[in-house]
Amino acid sequence: MDRTQAFEKAKSLAEAGTLDEAFEAIEKYTSEDGIEYTLPEMQIINIIVCEKLTSCSFEEKKDACFQCLPLLEGVKMVKSAEWLELYIDAVYDVFSKLSRYARDEERNEVWNRIKEIYYELTLAAKKVWKEKNAPGGLEVYVSYAKLVKSYLDVADEDSFKICETYAKEAKFVGKGTLEDEDFRDAKKSIDTINKMITDAKHEKELIQDSD
Repeated sequence: MDRTQAFEKAKSLAEAGTLDEAFEAIEKYTSEDGIEYTLPEMQIINIIVCEKLTSCSFEEKKDACFQCLPLLEGVKMVKSAEWLELYIDAVYDVFSKLSRYARDEERNEVWNRIKEIYYELTLAAKKVWKEKNAPGGLEVYVSYAKLVKSYLDVADEDSFKICETYAKEAKFVGKGTLEDEDFRDAKKSIDTINKMITDAKHEKELIQDSD
């Protein structure tokens, strides 16, 4: 079975609800460090992640998140808007759910893994969405800011600043060459980033004051 067939088999297995077999079908490829997924493969990875996280019980959720991470870590970023949007969706889905289950030292480890992924993501995003006010590029920072808030107890100051700075620079660009609808989306994303970071700062201060 070649790589294309393996991914198609994994897709069928995931859609049929046999998730462990779906993981096994592509393990030969997903275990490679620096794997570069094609767009169809990234779509299949999304299906597997989504099915895995929605089909498991509350007690299994944490293990399911950790099982999905190897599909997303160490992946070579593809300079394509559609590819990056799919990747961001899968990454955010895993880490946002994991924030509810990771505890104590585990949270520090998870946050470090988030930072590594988002470092690569932001570099790739700059090459795909060259204007700071592009809605697609802003979505990277919306998801990052939401994760900063979810992990505010362990999130580092640099991550707060990265999100804040990007929103500020995007706002400064203004409408630029954006169509009206895209500009509305951009403004909404900027507002979301600012709200997430402001709320996270406030909640972090409350935690520190209570210690």
